[in-house]
Amino acid sequence: MKQRKGFTLIELMIVIAIIIILAAIAIPNYLRMTDRARRSRVAGDFTSLATAIEAYSVDWGHYPKIIAADAFGKGIDSAAGVPTMASNFSIEITGTKGTTFPNADTTNYQNAKGHTTLTGEDGGIEYMKAGTIASMYNPFNPTRDGTNNTDCYFYVSDSDGTHWALYDYLTSDTSKDLLYRTDTTTDLKQTNTEPVTGALNP
Repeated sequence: MKQRKGFTLIELMIVIAIIIILAAIAIPNYLRMTDRARRSRVAGDFTSLATAIEAYSVDWGHYPKIIAADAFGKGIDSAAGVPTMASNFSIEITGTKGTTFPNADTTNYQNAKGHTTLTGEDGGIEYMKAGTIASMYNPFNPTRDGTNNTDCYFYVSDSDGTHWALYDYLTSDTSKDLLYRTDTTTDLKQTNTEPVTGALNP
């Protein structure tokens, strides 16, 4: 009976070398594809938000006036899967002014019952569904659970509501790069400086 011959050391080394070469080609392509998918998710979310923000402006004559960067989305505007609007931006854009919210003075909302739009409509208008905002998260953050602000998206405006910006961080380090979109842009831009009042169109 003829004994079966095993692989030689050289053959094994050739196979391992081929695997390493294929991995070196495939892994960077996979990482680039993942990055593109995440950017597409952010771009889609920001487009939906921009539509709601512009509709708000048509009714009230200005954008939501929130001059301190306001984190919103999953982990902030949801509890156990139930929308509980807690960010100022979310309350304003969903028209869900209530009696108790953890970080807001509910008397200062424009889009609220008792306030009237430019066309005479009563406030409390739903420009975006609460559940939609509560499900949004920054896809670049691995935890996605609202345990820190970089899990979320951010909204900020000038004091008179003439300009706005949406942004998110690419890492949990807030000194690193972030993606943003403003009222004068339709595509995502990247910077390492947070959009702030008076400099919303860098």
